[in-house]
Amino acid sequence: MPIEFIHNEKELLHRVAEDDREAFRQLYGHYYKIVQQYVRLFVPSRDNLDELTQDIFIKMWEKRQRLATVDSFKDYIFIVSRNTVFNYFRSLKVQQQTRELDEGMESTSMHHSEHAVLYKQYYHIAAEGMDKLTPRRREILKLRIEQGFTLDEIAGKLGISRAAVKKQLYEATAFVRQYLIDHAEISVVLFVFLSLFDVLSI
Repeated sequence: MPIEFIHNEKELLHRVAEDDREAFRQLYGHYYKIVQQYVRLFVPSRDNLDELTQDIFIKMWEKRQRLATVDSFKDYIFIVSRNTVFNYFRSLKVQQQTRELDEGMESTSMHHSEHAVLYKQYYHIAAEGMDKLTPRRREILKLRIEQGFTLDEIAGKLGISRAAVKKQLYEATAFVRQYLIDHAEISVVLFVFLSLFDVLSI
């Protein structure tokens, strides 16, 4: 997809990082259709297309301070777009699993109050599993779960490589998943709960 660059793009990125809304409007106007065409490759629905494209630019504005250090805005915007699309499909998967869970509950006469109790139990057991991690793995997992840090942000905060973060996060989530399987009551609710750990190391 051919992209025409803005001649003063670096200047605009620095201005956006300093909360300049007019500079952000210029970037938005220039890149909106480009991003939309990219998203359309994966999400043909017009309603979802517009919503996802807007979400991408909202994410960029929310994390605008990063733009001052971006070397290639083209690469950056496609990474944000790709992650937004992937997260969209993950959310659809979780929604489908939730619907299947609800149907299973109805067929077995399980009440929603029981569902809530199980989730609380699983959260408690997961917390126990996290407490058994090494301090570094526990810190990385908490940054990912509780603060929503990306792998790159965790790497920057802790002064280690992204690959090291990914490896530690994979080991941490694998341990907590297995701890849940070993200590929690097996049910369809558990497997939906476990699916929440699938995307943490991505």
